[in-house]
Amino acid sequence: MVAKSGSDSENTTYRTAIIPVTLSGASYRLAHDSCHSAALLWNQGVDWVHAQWKAERSPSKYDIQSFLNSLPLQDRPLHTHTTEIIAHDLDEAIATSRTNHKNGMKVRAPWVKKNYRPLSFSKGYGWRISKNQLHLSLGRGRPRIDLAVPTVLDSTTNKKVDPDLWGEMQLCWDQDHRRFSLHIPYQTVRESSHGNAITAIDEGIINSMALATWVDDKTVDVTIVNGREARAIKRQRNKAVCQLQRKISRCKNGSRKHRRLVMAKKKVQGKAKLMLRDFDHQVSRKAANHVLAHKTDRLVPGDVRGIEKHTKAKGRISRHGRQQLSQWSRGRQERYLSEKTGLDLDLLNESGSTKTCPACLTRNRPSGRHYRCKNPICGFTCHRDAVGAINILQKAIYGEYVPIRPDTKVRVTYLRAVERWSPDQRKAHHLVQCRKARALSSAQNRALSEASQISKPKLANSSTSTDSSVLD
Repeated sequence: MVAKSGSDSENTTYRTAIIPVTLSGASYRLAHDSCHSAALLWNQGVDWVHAQWKAERSPSKYDIQSFLNSLPLQDRPLHTHTTEIIAHDLDEAIATSRTNHKNGMKVRAPWVKKNYRPLSFSKGYGWRISKNQLHLSLGRGRPRIDLAVPTVLDSTTNKKVDPDLWGEMQLCWDQDHRRFSLHIPYQTVRESSHGNAITAIDEGIINSMALATWVDDKTVDVTIVNGREARAIKRQRNKAVCQLQRKISRCKNGSRKHRRLVMAKKKVQGKAKLMLRDFDHQVSRKAANHVLAHKTDRLVPGDVRGIEKHTKAKGRISRHGRQQLSQWSRGRQERYLSEKTGLDLDLLNESGSTKTCPACLTRNRPSGRHYRCKNPICGFTCHRDAVGAINILQKAIYGEYVPIRPDTKVRVTYLRAVERWSPDQRKAHHLVQCRKARALSSAQNRALSEASQISKPKLANSSTSTDSSVLD
């Protein structure tokens, strides 16, 4: 998460560290009850706002804040700043719903009643550090939540962040891992790209991002980040959850077996959530390296918002494809990329980008990940996602799809998002180790001659570079 401040310089920004914490029994019960109290305050604020709307009045965030502060102390056993933050969050949620409604989205103003809500603690009032402990205040005369001072590392420099640079923190309950965690924003230096280049991005599920940037008049660099790792994580999670849910449906609610299966389900979901969050960071980091290396000044991803809508009614995508679209974490990858590069994303309509030949503008229907132009005069061949990224790049520069020059050189670099061994690499690695072991045996000459014929496997995160040029 990034939050900008008008008083900060252009080179500074805020990021949030999520740190699991261990609470004592008393602090755990106190935090649990306080989260319930925060949810009840939210519900009272929602009811009051709806009553004001019925009376044809439009309350501001300060009106909501005054109403919540006017409640009896027994109804708001929280710090005054925590109560004010709840009022401001409610006003922000109302403003967001109105903005989405103007943009044509089918949304409603906040109306759902909550049972649990995170606790917010403002800097200088809600939290303080004393005697190597972090104290979270719930108001004067009330017990406080004490815990060990967490260690916050800067994601850019990997150095420890001084508590003086921390901001307003939140104590959140992780439903999957069944534990509390602190969300601590801190001030850090913004990574920014300085230059005049334009980078286009073609996003997908199989390949998360394909980035294209002109190096000179005759060379375009394309970096493709593979996304199959995330698809495998989601498939494994979906299968495990499906099996557990089938067993849960045959159990009596509240029974020992029912609770045990529910805990197993949450454990599977929590583990997958952490792996997917790490995967999105890996994808955005490799994409950011491409952007920073080419000194990009403008990021232009293809606009794929709403691609999952009405797919079932129109019958153009199978149920497996619809599931993949609904679980696609494209938005989080874009947000991470914007944070790591310091650039805003300029979305562009990408209709027909992967079907149009960038050399002759002939419309083709590619099969698989390899693109070959069916025009006998052209015969352009390249990676399918690289074609989409190049076409988006040309449209971002000229406003429409414009063919590239016949002597253009396309350099494609293929990267894996996460360092993993593929099944073939794992098998090859096992064979090499066995042959090395035999080389130490009595039949040393024979083993050495066999081992010399097997080359070492490449690492999973190694990149391969291929050149594709337009043929006359």
